[in-house]
Amino acid sequence: MTTIDAPFARQFLHRLHASVNTHDPDALAALCCEDVTWEDPAAPYTLRGRDAVLHFHRDVMFQALPDVHVELLDEPYLSLDGTSVAARLRIRGTMSGSLTPPGFAPTGGVVMFETAEFSRFRNGLLAHHIVVLDMLDLARQIGAVPQAGTLAANVGMWMQHVSAFRARARRSSCNSPS
Repeated sequence: MTTIDAPFARQFLHRLHASVNTHDPDALAALCCEDVTWEDPAAPYTLRGRDAVLHFHRDVMFQALPDVHVELLDEPYLSLDGTSVAARLRIRGTMSGSLTPPGFAPTGGVVMFETAEFSRFRNGLLAHHIVVLDMLDLARQIGAVPQAGTLAANVGMWMQHVSAFRARARRSSCNSPS
């Protein structure tokens, strides 16, 4: 097992982000254990295995954001048990390709968002990688969710209220004594 210290964390994250910034899915996959687990809300499911990570980045992420760039915002945070690192990042790219699944069309616009990423290592490679980001903010940037305060947002809010009312009514009628 690899003990994670500050020099290892900095060097590994530099290699990981350089592979993203140069849009090199093979280099990215090479940093992963063969049986890596990669959890990313942009992926249609939890990626299991090095090949799944390679295919997702090559066929989805680098197609949707071909100029994607990752920037480390802080020094890495090391776990107390010496097996993991967390990092806060800023990701920026032009959505010039579709994001499939779920099927979002390219906007041609720049998206920028921050992530927190949590990485656990085995033998110097990624064994488990978790990406956390504000999907609501990203959905608003690509037009999948209306901007707050707009007519579309107000209509959506009204529809949610109607749906919530119906759900409460169904639960109420199911819980009523016959």
